[in-house]
Amino acid sequence: MKKKTLKIVGQVLLFLLGTGLLVWFCIPIFWGVFHIGNGMGICFSLLLMAGAVWYVPVRNWMEQSAHARGFRFLRRGLWACFALCMAWFAFLTACMVVPQPAPPEEPNGTVVVLGCKIGSAALNARIDRAADYLRAHPELQAVASGGFDDDLQLSEGEAIKRGLVYRGIAEHRIYVEGGSADTKQNIAFTRAVIEENGLAHELVIVTEQYHEYRAVQIARRQGLSASAVPAETPWYILSASYGRELLALTKFFVFPWL
Repeated sequence: MKKKTLKIVGQVLLFLLGTGLLVWFCIPIFWGVFHIGNGMGICFSLLLMAGAVWYVPVRNWMEQSAHARGFRFLRRGLWACFALCMAWFAFLTACMVVPQPAPPEEPNGTVVVLGCKIGSAALNARIDRAADYLRAHPELQAVASGGFDDDLQLSEGEAIKRGLVYRGIAEHRIYVEGGSADTKQNIAFTRAVIEENGLAHELVIVTEQYHEYRAVQIARRQGLSASAVPAETPWYILSASYGRELLALTKFFVFPWL
């Protein structure tokens, strides 16, 4: 009886966990954010909820089947894969939350503001943080990095520059890189701008904390010294950003040549 009660409690807790995650990953939708990050999270949440409801009945059916032995091996294999995935996600989460090296008190580098969707809360947060940092360090130059948005006929880099100028940063301090499509290209194309204009090669990367690790590591892989200045991710899009970064970091580690 006690064992049965524990199973029921486990099912209820798993269902509640799935429900909580489902709500968390759906929140960004109300702010117009839906992409592979929260889409994957929603699917995972529904899987947990379905598992809480159907795992025991399906397992009982498997045990009563003529192929019970084979089903048992299959079930154990699936559990092992699930455990490995959870361990992998925990490792990637640790990469996201561990602070990256901060620039020295008297930095001698180039501030690099990494782009994302124009008009998004994430991009505004990066621009706000970069403007604060550039005001505190008036001797530094900046590169606004990000490619073209076909819908707006404007590059993310140009949108960042306009945002910085609007916040009081002198236009002559800001250079634009407007051809990149991802973080790897952000860094590579920014390096070209730096070399072309004789700017300092040490990068001070402005992006959100969850993105810092990958950005800094990409810069180091390209032979550049980099530190990070974190922008604050708005809470209502955090789940979508987190989900997408899980996939991006997996690509970074598993397929580094892409």
